[in-house]
Amino acid sequence: MFAARYVPGKKELSLVEVPKPTPGPLDVILKIRAAGICHSDLHVLHGEVPYKESFTMGHEACGEVVEKGSEVFGTFNPGDLYAVHGPNPCGHCNYCRTGHDNLCNDPSRTFIGLGQDGAYAEYLKVPARNIVKVPKGISPEVAAVATDAVLTPYHAIKTKGGVGLGSKVLAIGLGGLGMNGVQIALALGAEVTAVDLKDANLETAKSFGVQKVLNSKQISSLTPLSFDVVVDFVGLESTFKDAQNFVKPGGTILLIGLGSAQVPLTTATAITFETKVQASFWGTHVEMQELYELIAEGKIKPQVETAPMKEVNHWLHELEAGRVKSRMALIP
Repeated sequence: MFAARYVPGKKELSLVEVPKPTPGPLDVILKIRAAGICHSDLHVLHGEVPYKESFTMGHEACGEVVEKGSEVFGTFNPGDLYAVHGPNPCGHCNYCRTGHDNLCNDPSRTFIGLGQDGAYAEYLKVPARNIVKVPKGISPEVAAVATDAVLTPYHAIKTKGGVGLGSKVLAIGLGGLGMNGVQIALALGAEVTAVDLKDANLETAKSFGVQKVLNSKQISSLTPLSFDVVVDFVGLESTFKDAQNFVKPGGTILLIGLGSAQVPLTTATAITFETKVQASFWGTHVEMQELYELIAEGKIKPQVETAPMKEVNHWLHELEAGRVKSRMALIP
């Protein structure tokens, strides 16, 4: 079967033929219907996240179950879609048992498509416990990108940020995560202000119901110390400084973007105002189920472009150049 594989030291994925996987007792085999691409892929190809072994990339996956292991029970109907919980938790450790399976600490765990074979292929082997049924009416490409591009901001904003009815939220950056993030905040009842360098992104945010949008160059016109939650979807020194300027005393900064390896914290101000800086990683299995219901209800509408999977290297270059308008899903 076709697969796009990471090879240590190479700046592009190798497009090769590999054997179709066979399921272990607790696994299923998905026929991939769509696989999302992500900036995390670029961090791997740039050597910022070092892996010593080759593997098939692609951590945003959706497909149909075509085989199951001997100890997997239940019926999988043809045509039903299942999405993959990319953190690939073990299900047995204390974190998994207490509902924090995104933080699974099983020493043998690796992430789907990031350290072990992923979805840039025709078929994918995955533990049956780590798939989630996709409600009818959600397309494969939307279901695929939602496993990260919606799950990550959903976990951050709802679970870690505690955003709810009446919360004042500032979203910095309206890329793939940010555009979904503002919709999540609105669905939770928040009053949302969004800033971005691209006016087209601001217009899209307005169409989703964002109450106030502003070009990033004009962010200084906002009232300092006025937001309950500031979500930094960029993660650069400049955006994190802005987050500290506009979060209110006792408020929360959610750090999601990986724009730089480190960001500066003004300690005196953070201490004086008891600012909470909350990192956030991916999301849980239960949260995946919740967000698919929101998508099915039309409360979140992920923006997705599609392209043939064999063009994966081209679209990774386009993503790096900033020419992907929303999120991209690859179709085998």
